[in-house]
Amino acid sequence: MGVVITVWGVVVDVASFWQRKLRSWYARKSPVELWLDLLRTAEAFEDWEEAALHLDNLLGLDLWRNNPASKYYDWRLIAERLDSLATAREDGNFQQLVNLLRSGLVRNLGNITSPKLYNRSFAGTKYLIEEYITQIAEAVEDIRALPTTPSAIHGTGPSLTTQMKLDCIHDTRQAFGRSTLVLQGGAIFGMCHLGVVKALFLRGLLPRIITGTATGALIAALVAIHTEDELPAVLSGDGIDLSAFASKNGHENGETSTAQTFRSRWETLLRRIRRFSKEGYFLDVTVLEECVRANVGDLTFEEAYNRSKRVLNITVATEGQGGVPTLLNYLTAPNVLIWTAAVASNASSPSLYGHRKTTMLCKDAHGSIVPWAPANTIDFRHWTHTSYSDRDSPLRRIAELFNVNHFIVSQARPYLIPFIQSDMHGPSLVESRSKTTQISAFLVRMVGLEIRHRLSQLDTLNLLPTGIRRFLVDEQVPAASMVLVPEVTAGDFVRLLETPTRETLNYWVLRGERSVWPAVAALRIRCAVENELDRSYQVVRKFKAPGLRRKGSMAATLEAERRERNGQFGSAVTDISAT
Repeated sequence: MGVVITVWGVVVDVASFWQRKLRSWYARKSPVELWLDLLRTAEAFEDWEEAALHLDNLLGLDLWRNNPASKYYDWRLIAERLDSLATAREDGNFQQLVNLLRSGLVRNLGNITSPKLYNRSFAGTKYLIEEYITQIAEAVEDIRALPTTPSAIHGTGPSLTTQMKLDCIHDTRQAFGRSTLVLQGGAIFGMCHLGVVKALFLRGLLPRIITGTATGALIAALVAIHTEDELPAVLSGDGIDLSAFASKNGHENGETSTAQTFRSRWETLLRRIRRFSKEGYFLDVTVLEECVRANVGDLTFEEAYNRSKRVLNITVATEGQGGVPTLLNYLTAPNVLIWTAAVASNASSPSLYGHRKTTMLCKDAHGSIVPWAPANTIDFRHWTHTSYSDRDSPLRRIAELFNVNHFIVSQARPYLIPFIQSDMHGPSLVESRSKTTQISAFLVRMVGLEIRHRLSQLDTLNLLPTGIRRFLVDEQVPAASMVLVPEVTAGDFVRLLETPTRETLNYWVLRGERSVWPAVAALRIRCAVENELDRSYQVVRKFKAPGLRRKGSMAATLEAERRERNGQFGSAVTDISAT
């Protein structure tokens, strides 16, 4: 009997061992799954990029990147221009280099910005495209670094005057166009915009022109008033004052326990319901005003531009135009206080903010703060309550004022997020989901796109009620664009009831950063040349600044120089603005 028990015990032990072994083997994740997990949970771009490179290697996607051929772009044209650029740089042929730059400097030359070229690999696109953009940027840098002579008439070798160099870079920059970052709406989801700005800034891809609407206007104002040296502290959250929300809810900023979070959400919901039942509106605009003013101060658009050299645009909408610009910036409203413009951009229906009139303020000639006269008799509305024609669209106005032909749109409106996704999402959304999840997500997006298409048709015929239009119809972007959308879960919608704290700020900033990382490779292709042109222009302009205004006999010298180089550069226009 003892022998039977012993044998049985051995059998049980062996069975248990192999059961655990098989279970661990079955549950063990493959290297691809492990790197996908790291990709989804990365908290820094460097970690995300490392995971992306490993996944490309494991899945053989690096072979796709190495092969230049593709039906989605004209790879032969790109290869030919790349060889010509490399030859001109090696030979030091300045004239040929300039001609190559000026003749083919188009952002989407050969269809190299097609989204299909950026959703095949995790880490980037074809190496041919990346090398081509690198060569273009380095060619611009070579032109900037060329030695200059007092007069190109008497100079020898590949040299030119500072004026010639300035004209060349300015004209090339003007022809290429500029980008703007558009931050659209979002309620508390709008904090994702801060993460988008942070990710772009750390990668050197943040445009100098920033546009904000509704909640996006608050973030745009916060970013555009700070210099390059100040931005890192602001983007980490240390430079943001949330005391207006904390004092309203009776607790210190930064309390983060689960019980307090649940209680604060419940109290916020009850407070808004009571306010609506007694006063007829949900949100307290005074808290919004206090928060914006605490962070932005009493800076005007012109003062902010002179301080940071960033162009801040805030869009507003009114009942009737009444002479008030729909786009406010340092050109259209230089003396308007930024914080009042941001609050006006957030103005909505009386059911949300009540009948309290939004007053825009400005600084008069003596520096005193007074009401802005053009807006005294205007009622500001939420931007989606107003239907713009193509001619009156604020985004089209930006294109006209600042030569913008590329829009980077950060979309954080919570009621649209489930139906859209980022243009440059990479293959991760396909590889990391089950077939059932893929099909479900695809059907949801298709239904959402079909609904939005039909609603857009009704809006074109002016048959769409304002209340529905406000939530579901977007303004048309008048040029090439890229849409960035944060990934949110069902639980994130509960956070709409949260009071902004340091913890929630960090949470949404990381969400915003992760929406940018898959698009970094595409943004480099679109913006690297523009950034190098802008950088070179600012450098050359500083050398040129003392001689921008020439008088007397110098005019004859200038005219002689222009006649001498007329065949190379054509007519030259000197832009002395910092925009």
